[in-house]
Amino acid sequence: MRKQDRHPDANLYEPLVVVGDPAAANVLAALLRSDGIAVRMHGESFGPYPVGVGGLAQIEVWVENDRLDDARAIVEAWRTDSSS
Repeated sequence: MRKQDRHPDANLYEPLVVVGDPAAANVLAALLRSDGIAVRMHGESFGPYPVGVGGLAQIEVWVENDRLDDARAIVEAWRTDSSS
């Protein structure tokens, strides 16, 4: 990957998870932010022509490098709560 191809947040943020539903991604981001974790979300559904179906609806959720382990624990608890 060429340096100019890297995402601008790549030095401060790490990808945490890919969520297939924009609404669920927003809920997860709010949950992470409530714990003081800065969140960045990237995906086609945030563009000028939002897409809400299929692979184009996927949202990448990125968090600060130094809070990645905390964020992983929150995602695991969120997935457990969502599946029950």
